[in-house]
Amino acid sequence: MRLHLAALAVIGLASAAFPQTAEILPQITLTGGEAQVIPDSGVALLLTRVDDSRCPGDVDCVWEGMIRAEITVLTAAPDLTQIVLCNACDDASGLTTVAGLTIGLVSLSPSTVDLAKLGRPPLVTDYHLTVSYSPAAK
Repeated sequence: MRLHLAALAVIGLASAAFPQTAEILPQITLTGGEAQVIPDSGVALLLTRVDDSRCPGDVDCVWEGMIRAEITVLTAAPDLTQIVLCNACDDASGLTTVAGLTIGLVSLSPSTVDLAKLGRPPLVTDYHLTVSYSPAAK
């Protein structure tokens, strides 16, 4: 009986820490080499580089692989800012704050199967990176 109560207590704590009704953040998809403006922000994002070591489609992998995306942040200020979003890197994470926004890595397309069909190494212009964005917490 005590074990069941302890399990319920842990579930209750987990539910409090991770609410089941997650807030849905707006998203924007960046195409390599093309600047995309985040609505109502005055900020544009330019996908400048993708390091893609995702698992090939015809291989059973132990892990999903790494996605590392370099993005130039363009604002009204004359300075450009480089950010890196990555799902499994030591020097970056999947979430960063810049220019008053928090930007998060959502997905990368096309799949490795579709990239292999190109018959050549992929170019940055072949990629579409979806990121979420929200005002940065103050």
